[in-house]
Amino acid sequence: MTLARKLKTTLVFGLALQVAVATQTATTAQAQMISTDSAIQRTTAEMDRAYLMDEIRKDEVRDEIVRLGVSPDEAEARLAALSDAEIARMIAQVDQDKAGADGVVGALLTVFIILLVTDLLCFTRLFNFTRCVR
Repeated sequence: MTLARKLKTTLVFGLALQVAVATQTATTAQAQMISTDSAIQRTTAEMDRAYLMDEIRKDEVRDEIVRLGVSPDEAEARLAALSDAEIARMIAQVDQDKAGADGVVGALLTVFIILLVTDLLCFTRLFNFTRCVR
């Protein structure tokens, strides 16, 4: 046998062995059905966690965390260690706190509209820029 033929045979044998090993060690895919609710919960939990991580990384929040004596890296590690239920509770608390601030603005706007309407109907005379409709 010539040297070229020996090299070719060795190469073919090596490639065949590599293909056989690669196909034997390949993992099989496992598929299962998941409900829409569980997919939504998983996605929501990931988005909530990312939202809180973004909030922690803001400068004013970092300054407050440092002022309280916690390192920002430790705060991020603690947030990463929270369960999905705890993250959901934190998000609900943040939403509730924001809703309380919006209530004050809404109440002031309602009072302004009521006074404006009473001015337009000539019951009061508070605003100079209105005229009675009578």
